[in-house]
Amino acid sequence: MYQRPERQAMYVWLYSMKWKKRLQKYGTVYYDSPKMKYVLIYVNKDKAAEVKNELQKQKFVRRIAMSYRQDLDAHFTFNAEEKEEEKVD
Repeated sequence: MYQRPERQAMYVWLYSMKWKKRLQKYGTVYYDSPKMKYVLIYVNKDKAAEVKNELQKQKFVRRIAMSYRQDLDAHFTFNAEEKEEEKVD
């Protein structure tokens, strides 16, 4: 059965957007912002560290930031009774 690989989002700031197409060999280009000169790419999680090191060596890369969205807990609960108790105390 097919298992979907875990992906890691990576924000790559560039000196010029003409290098955007070159990032396709490192991962899937998901979004690009010509005004702010950054590209959002997705890479396999097990190769994320290798790709980051390779990209940092490139002359057209200004900065790289990893996305930590998947590390955040997305289950938010709101219990009105607990909030009322906190206000009373």
